[in-house]
Amino acid sequence: MGASHWASRLSCSGRNTRTSTRAGSSSLNASGTGASSTKGRFSKRTATAAARLLRYKSLKSARRASVVRELATRTSGSTSAASGQSWRERVPARPRMTASKDHAIRGRGGPRLTRPPPRVNQWCMVRFRTRYLWFYLSLILGSLLGLLLLTQSVTTYYQVSRLLVAAELRREAQRHVNALEREARRLSLTDPVELVALLREFREEAPQRVAWIRVVDASGRTLVQEGEPVGPPVSAQRLWTAFELATPVTEIRQTPRGSVLVTVLPLRLPRRIPPPGEGSPGVGVSGPRPGPRFVEVGLYLAGGRAGFGRLLTNLVVSSSAAIGLVASMIILWLRFPDYVRGKQLEQQTELARRVQRDLLPPADISMEGLEFSGGCTPAGQVGGDFYDVFAGEGGRVGIALGDVSGKGLPASVMAGLLLGAVRFSPWMKSPAHHEASTRALNELLRTRTAPERFASMFWCYYERATGSLHYVNAGHVPPLVLHRDKDGNFQIEALQEGGPLLGVLQAPEYRQGVVPLGPGDLLVIYSDGVVEAMDSSGADFGEQRLRETILENAGRSCAEIRDAIVNRVRAFIGRTEPHDDLTLAVVRVLG
Repeated sequence: MGASHWASRLSCSGRNTRTSTRAGSSSLNASGTGASSTKGRFSKRTATAAARLLRYKSLKSARRASVVRELATRTSGSTSAASGQSWRERVPARPRMTASKDHAIRGRGGPRLTRPPPRVNQWCMVRFRTRYLWFYLSLILGSLLGLLLLTQSVTTYYQVSRLLVAAELRREAQRHVNALEREARRLSLTDPVELVALLREFREEAPQRVAWIRVVDASGRTLVQEGEPVGPPVSAQRLWTAFELATPVTEIRQTPRGSVLVTVLPLRLPRRIPPPGEGSPGVGVSGPRPGPRFVEVGLYLAGGRAGFGRLLTNLVVSSSAAIGLVASMIILWLRFPDYVRGKQLEQQTELARRVQRDLLPPADISMEGLEFSGGCTPAGQVGGDFYDVFAGEGGRVGIALGDVSGKGLPASVMAGLLLGAVRFSPWMKSPAHHEASTRALNELLRTRTAPERFASMFWCYYERATGSLHYVNAGHVPPLVLHRDKDGNFQIEALQEGGPLLGVLQAPEYRQGVVPLGPGDLLVIYSDGVVEAMDSSGADFGEQRLRETILENAGRSCAEIRDAIVNRVRAFIGRTEPHDDLTLAVVRVLG
């Protein structure tokens, strides 16, 4: 339908509305003269009503009439007593639209969709936010749990390892002191100065583990040592306290080679036996005595940790698990908005798929002497292919099949636009209307869509009275018509008359073609996704295979022919994902 046609309809509608508005205003003025007591108030109400009417002048005519009637109801209470005639009776109301006309204007999709009430929207938003609030709280709790696990693992490792290493080093120091006492008894060494060789021997056995060994007396004075001690000896007070309580003195000191655990233990040496004639009689009995001598053993902590490698392994495992948990929570936190947007897009895509499916006619239908079977399988959830069949005026049947460039939501929206234009354009009135409507669609797509958006479409109408098919092929793959000759064989004819793609060129020429159709003749309209379907090797299905399939099944019903074509295309591509939508329509002229 041309732009001038739409402009004339809108201007006529506007003139009708303005005429009814003037009539309503004159009625108001006429009734207002009969009630002088309410004249001022009534004039103000009249001005308010007129302003509201002008505010709604861009609405549709049916809705403007309902607004007028609603305003009439509000102002009738103050004027009915004075005039004796209500506002509803004075304003000429437009005739009500019948259910059939309303359904025809709205289309076969039933009642038009309305926006949900604000309370419903608010409730949905509150529910949406509440649901994802719990998810965010779960992420926070998971992150806190991971941090707690990491902290506990590290703390437990250092506490346990330190205690175990310290205990092990104290036992090792005790073993060194016991060995020193045994060797001193075996060699009858009574003077600590004589222990230098033994101390050097003990230290040289494990130089990586023993930092130093020194012997001190009860006052804390060093008697003998081996190695390089760090720091002064332990104080005499601590020595006597440990000696009385029978507990070792331990402390950690820092050295250039690392931390050292210092353990102080009492040293028991055999008493010296004086030669005959020395000392008093009875004195000189040998035996161990807990003399006030102590051994300070310094052992490296790193040497003690070597035996606890399993603890370090457990620390690495638990820490890695905790870090992984925290990292996963952070990743979920950062990626969750994209996930929500993806889910919303999936819901919108599913809704678009349902809407697109509802816009298509039934798969199998018969009308006005034609048997029709169609099908559309999008490559994704939604696609840009569409088809339609419907009854027009004068016993005509309109058939259209189109293919919009691209896939997804933009292509489906553009396909819905073309479906609406096909339904409500007066293109079946004459060949001139058909060609003009095609040019109008081309100009609409060229000026209102992006340059990469275009479409191909084959639309035609069948006249049962003349037995002819009038069509325009706008850049679409040529449909195939099978004529039955006198011998009962089918002859194939391609329908190519028309013009270029829609939305590409400015002011192109489109010509209508006419082909006769007799009883039993077959029309197959298909999209390029059928002939360009590729297998794993990259070969196309091709028009030749399509013709062979149609000829092999020409004697069957339209639904069986459609299913045979689809099954053969799917068997040809195998496991390969289709790269384009698969759409076709099969029409047979009934006898």
